[in-house]
Amino acid sequence: MKVKIELDLSPAEAREIFGLPDFSQLHSSITEDLAEKCAQDPQKAFETFIKPSMENNLSGFSAYQKMMEAFMKGQSKSD
Repeated sequence: MKVKIELDLSPAEAREIFGLPDFSQLHSSITEDLAEKCAQDPQKAFETFIKPSMENNLSGFSAYQKMMEAFMKGQSKSD
């Protein structure tokens, strides 16, 4: 027997049901702060907020590439 339940909830309602915290005010505050800093000095905002996350993502991607390369080399040795 299959039972299918479909709920039509807003994100706020889903958070409330599952007891998750509401970070919308924090998100708005951070977004406003970032927009203000970008308006004042775009280059500094880029270096402060965006550049570090880009570097972290690239290093993570590089580590993933190395892992896959090692996996593929291991596969070719056993073939």
